[in-house]
Amino acid sequence: MKDAINYLLHSRESVGGGVEIGGSHLWPLLWTHLRVTFEAMVVAIALALPLALWLGHKGKGQLAASTAANVGRAVPSFAVLVFASTYLGLNAGNLVFAMVLLAVPPIFTNTYVGVRQVDRDVVDAARGMGLSERQLAVRVELPLTLPLVFGGIRTSVVNVLATATLGPYVGVDTLGVPIINANVHGDAGRLGTAMLVALLAIGAELLFAALQRAVTPRGLKLSQQTPTPRRNRRMRSRSVLALLVLVLATFGLAACGSDDDNNSGGTGADTGQSTAASTTAATDSKAIQSNPENGSKPQVTIGSKNFTEEFILGEIYAQSLQAAGYKVKKQLNLGSEQIALKALKAGTIDAYPEYTGTALTSFFKVKNEDVPKDPQEAYAMTKDEFAKIGFTAFAPTPFTDSNGFAMTQEGAQKAGNVTTLSGLKPKASSLVLAGPPECAQRLDCKLGLEKVYGLKFKQFKSIDLAKRHEVLKSGQADVSLVFTTDGQIKADNLVLLKDDKSLFPPYNASLIANTSVVKGAGPDFQKTIDTVTSGLTTEVMQELNSRVDLDKEKPAAVAKEYLKEAGYLQ
Repeated sequence: MKDAINYLLHSRESVGGGVEIGGSHLWPLLWTHLRVTFEAMVVAIALALPLALWLGHKGKGQLAASTAANVGRAVPSFAVLVFASTYLGLNAGNLVFAMVLLAVPPIFTNTYVGVRQVDRDVVDAARGMGLSERQLAVRVELPLTLPLVFGGIRTSVVNVLATATLGPYVGVDTLGVPIINANVHGDAGRLGTAMLVALLAIGAELLFAALQRAVTPRGLKLSQQTPTPRRNRRMRSRSVLALLVLVLATFGLAACGSDDDNNSGGTGADTGQSTAASTTAATDSKAIQSNPENGSKPQVTIGSKNFTEEFILGEIYAQSLQAAGYKVKKQLNLGSEQIALKALKAGTIDAYPEYTGTALTSFFKVKNEDVPKDPQEAYAMTKDEFAKIGFTAFAPTPFTDSNGFAMTQEGAQKAGNVTTLSGLKPKASSLVLAGPPECAQRLDCKLGLEKVYGLKFKQFKSIDLAKRHEVLKSGQADVSLVFTTDGQIKADNLVLLKDDKSLFPPYNASLIANTSVVKGAGPDFQKTIDTVTSGLTTEVMQELNSRVDLDKEKPAAVAKEYLKEAGYLQ
C-alpha cells in the first residue's frame, strides 16, 4: 500500500527501465481519463434526456424504457468496446462512443420513470392554467423529475469512470495504462492507479448525490423526511465512510496478497535438449507415438503470449503433447512476456514459448549491443540464464521472428522512398509510431530506435499487438512494430524497413518450461517438443501465421492441420 501511494505521488523508473512513470507522469493520463468521461456524459445526456422526457410526457415507450434498463445491466463494457473498435478504429472517439452506449440506459430509464411518476393531478392543473404541452414537460414535469434524473446521471458517471480504464485497448492512454500494463508500471502502479480510479468514482458519487439533493424540490424533501433526519444524515455519513474504508482495505489486502517471489524450485539441470532436434529429425518417422504411461503423469499447462504466432506455437506444443499421451491444459493469451514469466514462476502455467532475444533483453537485462548476433550463441546464453532460476529452455526453432518496423508503400514514398530505419531520421518528427505498451521502454523497440538510430517520432501510439497491421492500413500510424514472420507483410505489400545498424538480436522461439515439470514428465516430453520444433522454419511460420491472420482460421485448427501435413500426427 505504501509503495502504491508513493507511486501516485512521486515519479520513478519503469520496471524494465528507460521510461519515467508515476507521479507527475500520471497527469496526462488523468486528464484524458476525465476528458473522455466528460465527453461521453455530455453526449449521453443530450441523447437520453430529451427523448425520455418526451416519451414519458406522452405516456409512450414503456417497452423502450425497460429494454434500455435491461441492456444497460446485461451488456459487458469490454464487449461494447471491442464492437466499437472493429468499426470505428483505434481512437478516442471509439472509446467515447462505447461509453455513451453504456451511459444512456440509466439516464433514459430514470428520466422516463420520473416523468411517469409525476402526479397526474398536478399535470392536469397546469394544463388547465393554459400551459402548452412543451411548457408542461419543461416547467412542471422536468423539475419534479430532476432528483431521479440526477440519480441516473450519478450511476452513469461512476460506470463511465470505471469503463474509461479500458482505453489502452483502443489506443487511448487513460488511467487504465498502469492497470493493464503491470509489466511496465509494476504492481505498485496497478494498485495505486486502481485506488485513484476508485477515489474518483467515490468522489463522483458524493458530488452527484449532493447535486441530486440540491435539485430536489423543498416540498419533496419535506415529504420524504423521517422523524429523525439528523440521525439519518449521520447514518449516511457513516455508510460513506464505511464504503471508503472497505475500498482501501480491499486494496490493502490485494497489495499484501501479491507475491512475485514464487520459485519453481527446479535445479536447472542440463537435460541435453540442444542436440535432440537434429537426432529426432533424422529418424525414419516423425509421427508422434502415444505412450499410455504418460497419461498417469501430472497435467501439463501450456501457456502463450497474446499474438497470433504465440497462439499457434502454444497450440502446436499442446496438441503434440496430447498426441504423446499427456494430459494437457491450455492457457493461451496471457499477455506480454512479463506477465507470461510471472505466470510461469507462480505455477499458473508449466511452459510457454519465448524468444531468445526477448528473454535476454527483457528478463536478464542483457544490453542490446551485448546480445550475440549468432542464434545458437544467443540460445546458449538464454538457456544458461533460465537454468539459474529453475527453468529449462528447449532447443530453438529454425525460424527467427525478429522485431521489425513496417510502412505502407504510400507512406514510405511520402517519407522519401525510405527502405531502411536510418532513412527515417529526416522525417521521424512528423511520423506516428505504433507498438505495444512495453515498446516504449524496450531497447529492441522504441527506446532502441531513439538510442541507436536517433529517431524522435511525433507521437507514440500504444496499441494491442493484434492491431499492428490495422493501424497502418487505416492510416492511424505511419510506422508500426511488426514481426518478420507476419503473413500480412507480403499480403499487404508493406515495406519492411531494413535494420541497417543491427539493432535487433536473434528472436528464435524456445519453449520455456519448469525444470521440475520436465523431469516429472519423462523423456517423451523433451522428445516430442524437440521433434515438432525442428520443423518450424521461417517459411512454415509465415504460412501458418497467414492462415490465421489473413484466412481467418482458428489457431487450434491451423496447428492441427499443420501437424498432420508435416507427418507428426497420424
